[in-house]
Amino acid sequence: MRHPTEPETALRLRGPLQALLLALATLLGCSPPRAATPDPLARVVVMGASVSDGFGVRLRATLPDGTRPTRRVDLADLIQAAARDGDIGVVSLATDTYFMQPDATARRSVEDALKARPTLVIAIDWLFWNAYGVRGVQGKPLRTCEDRLALLATALDRLDQLAASGVPMVVGDLPDMQDSVEGGMLVQAMVPPGECLDQLNERVRAWARGRPNVAIAPMSELVRCTLAQDPVTACGRVWSEAHLGPLMQRDRLHPTLTGTMAVLAVALDQAQRVTGQPVTSRFDMDPAELRQRLLARMSEGSVATPNRR
Repeated sequence: MRHPTEPETALRLRGPLQALLLALATLLGCSPPRAATPDPLARVVVMGASVSDGFGVRLRATLPDGTRPTRRVDLADLIQAAARDGDIGVVSLATDTYFMQPDATARRSVEDALKARPTLVIAIDWLFWNAYGVRGVQGKPLRTCEDRLALLATALDRLDQLAASGVPMVVGDLPDMQDSVEGGMLVQAMVPPGECLDQLNERVRAWARGRPNVAIAPMSELVRCTLAQDPVTACGRVWSEAHLGPLMQRDRLHPTLTGTMAVLAVALDQAQRVTGQPVTSRFDMDPAELRQRLLARMSEGSVATPNRR
């Protein structure tokens, strides 16, 4: 006859013991202990494409030895530099080569994110190349709106594997990047027509509506305002080209350093909404101060090194 192991015995006793503790708590007028709410910033996973990966966003610092290195600054760097309470756990799964194999990249990034066991996922441009571009499901050409909808559906199915874990997620919608054709970064064949883009965004919104742990970051609105040079309010600040300088690079596809700060501010607003916890107050999003923090981290060798995969 097999004797129960120590863990099995503990499991058998747990039910009666919990009932006894609950009865005592009720008798004494005490509330039963509640499970601690996990810190959403304990392990943030950044997923996405070139915006999240800091394409074209570079900062130059003067180091004590007189050298002046220039380094890329991505969304994960900004998250760590802006945190008021020091370094927080950040894993970056962003890649600026997403467009080359969007279907395969989407699959791998979700698998890696699940392995990372995140407490918060920020995926503001993760869907972009699952709607734009020329390569669809299994690398097949994107020729029609139906092709783009099929690619997006596959990506959402993959993303649902992560959403099903219950982790709070901030997912960006799909901005209108027609202007980037003039900027020379995209060609017309990569850009979904306006009516198709509306269908794609409606599909994203419909997917998110049934998932309370998913918030949609309005990247479409941020891009529209940025290209029109209209101010945007996010994270308690007004982000305006008139006061902060250009928010978009010359290619009219990627944000500048300050523009990426605005992207982060929009994401943090949605992170606070979906987690129900005070997230934004834990970050200092003053652009000048954040720039100085980034420079200081460069001097310490911290920028562009934390937890990359």
